[in-house]
Amino acid sequence: MSYLYDCLARYGNCYALKDWISPHEVMEKLSDYKDSWVQYNPRKNIPREGLSITSLDGGLSGIPDLDSVREYNVKNNLLLDETSFNKTTELWPIVEPVLSRFKNHLGRTHFIKMHQTGCFPTHRDFYYREIKSFRLFIPLYNCNPPYTYFILDNQILNFEHGQVYFLETCKEHTVFTCDTESLFVVANIILDEKSVDLVLDNMQSR
Repeated sequence: MSYLYDCLARYGNCYALKDWISPHEVMEKLSDYKDSWVQYNPRKNIPREGLSITSLDGGLSGIPDLDSVREYNVKNNLLLDETSFNKTTELWPIVEPVLSRFKNHLGRTHFIKMHQTGCFPTHRDFYYREIKSFRLFIPLYNCNPPYTYFILDNQILNFEHGQVYFLETCKEHTVFTCDTESLFVVANIILDEKSVDLVLDNMQSR
């Protein structure tokens, strides 16, 4: 399957798709869930919270979909991966306008809110021979400098809020928020010929 991932990555580390959603409308709808946010990766003391758009059971508990999947597997002797979390939660309708074409390919997908000093330290999302999924990213609030820095392959990214992006996250990247709060969606999409074609057919710049 890696050759399919290469079909996506050959066009760049970060590129926009045609799909766009109103960040203001998303944030208004999320206000109904202000008490539902849970700690993202509770094993680490980093000010990040999440809301599940997909999960193992279709619920919003965040267990284990907002945990470290690798660490959860080790602790519980499981073999979950990003593609295991494919049941949509009640939050799915909020992002359905921009992710509906990928509904049959959804893996672990969630909103992430980072508070002041929140970060994702430098890492790679995939480091195996075979790749089962790829990342789409939807920035919603304060996702650009000087508020938040998303550094991918040593380049600082700048986004159009509400736009859907493909990100090449096999390469080293880090994200950190400075003195404010940021909000975005991370969607893991199951990698196959159909999902690759959905991206390539809907690139913003062709």
